[in-house]
Amino acid sequence: LRCKDDVFTHLYTLIVKPDNTYEVKIDNKKVEGGNLDEDWDFLPPKKIKDPNAKKPDDWDEREKIDDVNEKKPEDWDKPEHIPDPDAKKP
Repeated sequence: LRCKDDVFTHLYTLIVKPDNTYEVKIDNKKVEGGNLDEDWDFLPPKKIKDPNAKKPDDWDEREKIDDVNEKKPEDWDKPEHIPDPDAKKP
């Protein structure tokens, strides 16, 4: 898209429609249009999943895994009761 290069003032208009199409007008004359997804790279290219890819046999599905070698600090204080923030206090 080239800008007009002369001594006159020009009106540039970009119209984006809900169906992801666009129009570019210069002085109310359509100079370009198309589909936003096809004409510009907004998202990275889509990838096709590899049908041969698979997880190893020893893959661990747990979201969190405890460290068996980890120890709590000596000054660790675990409260006996969890305070209720909704409880009414006198």
